[in-house]
Amino acid sequence: MNKTFLAVPVVLAAFTLSGCTLTPQQAGGDQNVIPVPGGLVSKNVKGSVWKSEDGGQSFVVKSSVDATHIIDTAEILSVNFHPTKPLTIVLGTIDNGVFRTENGGETWTPIVFPPKRIYSFIIDRRDPDTRMFASGVMNGQGKIFRTDDSGANWKAVYTEPGSDTFVSALAQDPWNADIIYAGTNAGTLLRSDDAGDTWKNLGGKPEYGIVSYIVFDAKQRNSLSFLAYEKKTYHSSDGGNTWIDWDTVRAQEQRQALLKGDIPAPGGEATPGQILYLTADPTQSGVLFAGTSQSGVFRSDNKGKSWTKLNIIDSASKFPIRSIAIDPKNSRNIIFIAGKTTYRSTDAGATWSVTEINTDRAASVITYDPFDPRFLFLGLRNAK
Repeated sequence: MNKTFLAVPVVLAAFTLSGCTLTPQQAGGDQNVIPVPGGLVSKNVKGSVWKSEDGGQSFVVKSSVDATHIIDTAEILSVNFHPTKPLTIVLGTIDNGVFRTENGGETWTPIVFPPKRIYSFIIDRRDPDTRMFASGVMNGQGKIFRTDDSGANWKAVYTEPGSDTFVSALAQDPWNADIIYAGTNAGTLLRSDDAGDTWKNLGGKPEYGIVSYIVFDAKQRNSLSFLAYEKKTYHSSDGGNTWIDWDTVRAQEQRQALLKGDIPAPGGEATPGQILYLTADPTQSGVLFAGTSQSGVFRSDNKGKSWTKLNIIDSASKFPIRSIAIDPKNSRNIIFIAGKTTYRSTDAGATWSVTEINTDRAASVITYDPFDPRFLFLGLRNAK
């Protein structure tokens, strides 16, 4: 495979980060204050990254790059935690490169990433201080890039053959750091067993469309699922070599039951439509959560074969559910975002606490800090 080597120095000065929107911190208070009756104040606060230090009850902006500039309008793609250093986090943005903090989000340092647009980003679990992976488009072609020196230089380790496809999803196997999975917007799936040096085809179908999320079972090795964006999920129990279409499985089981004269036992709802987001419970085997376009949040206890709709606030289900986070220490704690509001449950979804995010943009990414679930990070992007 031809590999492109890009010598790109890390850029520390805020003004030299190509394409990044960094604006001065406002002096003398927020200029977007709107008085409302009762002495309350409504604010649209600038800043792309927000942090909660009380388990999601409240959020404050943590978007400072230095003493005078903030990450203002960057669209946050992912929040990635260093596996052994609690205060070290790396942000992937869609158009503004990569940012790193070593103080829990108090300040962020920009790292140049060659392509203008990023589609997926991960930190290497085995060598997190130096190695990262990202997918993007460069010279019209979708590529997967790897850095082995903390972003000082990036190397293209995979390139799509044409100009109409890109790598829409990346994921690292939690059991083996050498194994990287990838999916494209054309429904192709692939896997590397040597940290990106070579790749194996895992098949694919045009009807998959965009492969948007690849998630892993908390307990079973080689057990993973992917989301065909706005469609449905597929499951593999052999590391992606074969994929199960649960709709086909259910139909076959129903036919067999009818031939035997049996009435199929209820097993939850079929795959919900218009799925936008997929995540796996970090502590329980077989448990998946899906966020949909206009029908709320769903849970599966059997790897996506059947689903149960959570009883969320009805008005929230009318908005796209683009991110769901499960507490890695206690999976009864669930938080999701709809529009400019977060919904938090401490009883596995029976009841919900509601927190407004005072911003002029929609929240798109929310995640628990794996070291301390009192801390959550939330990223914003333009509503689409």
